[in-house]
Order: sequence, then structure tokens, then C-alpha cells
Amino acid sequence: MGATRATEQAKDGSRRGGARPGAGRKKKGLSAPTSLSELELKALLAEPAPDEIDGLAQKHSSLAIETLSRLLVYGSSESAKITAAKEILDRGYGKPAVEIGGDAAMLMLPFMQAPTVVPTTSADVRAQARKYAAVAVAVLRKIAQDGQSETARAGASKALLDRGLGTVGKARMPDEQRERPLGKKEEAARAAEAAATGRFATPAPPRRIETVQ
Repeated sequence: MGATRATEQAKDGSRRGGARPGAGRKKKGLSAPTSLSELELKALLAEPAPDEIDGLAQKHSSLAIETLSRLLVYGSSESAKITAAKEILDRGYGKPAVEIGGDAAMLMLPFMQAPTVVPTTSADVRAQARKYAAVAVAVLRKIAQDGQSETARAGASKALLDRGLGTVGKARMPDEQRERPLGKKEEAARAAEAAATGRFATPAPPRRIETVQ
């Protein structure tokens, strides 16, 4: 009678008795969508290690670009949007060029030219990435202007500068201001010069006074 009454109260909407959502023993064997199952893991580990990884990963290139494009438009994280935008632009147009100016530009020799970059991305993936290039730049602009965090605004601004002006090369100090290791002769000369001055310097021999007869 008591159990029946508790069930009736539960049906009426009371908080006593009855099944609760999520209650009971959890089912085994469930895993997150991004986790490999035990069978998949065993099968992958049983295979010999691949000699080259390019072909294995290249099969999923189109999926990767589509995922990046969805994150770019619908992502809730500004950091993820910036990463997606940068990767799409890199895949569509290559890495930003390095801007070298000032003293560094003067020190470059004619034979020190940037190496020719051979594209490794297939033409289809490159074209697929370029389709979202304008969207990537627009998203970076909006985050740089109205991003919720200072880190996101700075990251988006840097990405725009890198794309518009190129990344900045390391500053180079002129030779006269740059410290370089001394040779043994130079070290000995400096040590002798330091010993010849100051309170610990070797006293000069007395001067000989000649008398006139």
C-alpha cells in the first residue's frame, strides 16, 4: 500500500518516490565522441608504424578545412576562431613573409635570398581554403576591434599585421655595438693595460738625475 501511494504521488508530480532522470547504474562501454574505442585502439596499435605520415593525414585534409570553416563562423571561442582563421590563410596563401628592415636589410648579401617555398598542400585543399579567406580576415577584424578579451584582440591584431605586412625579423645590432669573444692576444693586451693603470699598477722606475760638473 505504501509503495503504491509513493508511486501515485510521483505520478502526481511530488518529489517522493518514482524514477528520477539520470538515476540508476550507468551503462558500461560508453565513451566520448572524440575518444577511440577499445577495438579501434587495438587495431591501430597492431599496425606497423607508417614510414610517412603525409599520405595518412592528407586523406582528412578536406574534413580539416571544413571543420576550421565551421569554427570560424560558428565557434564560441575567440581563440579558436583566431586559430582557424590563421590556419585557413596559411593553407590558402602560405605563411606570412618575414619583413626585414633597418640594419638587417643592409647586412643582407645578394646570395642570402629567401629559399623558394615548394607548396605541399594539394591544389584542391588550397582552393578550398581560399574560399574562406575573406571570411577569415573579416573575423579577425571583428575580434581585433570588439574582442571580449585583451588576449584575443591582441592575437587577432597580430594576425592581421602578419598578413598585411609580414612577420618581423629579429633586430640586428651594428658590429661596433655587438659584443664578441676576445682572442687570447686581445685578452692579454687588455689584462696588461688594466695592470698598468690604477692603484695596483707597477710603479715606474725612479728617474736618473744627472749633475752638471
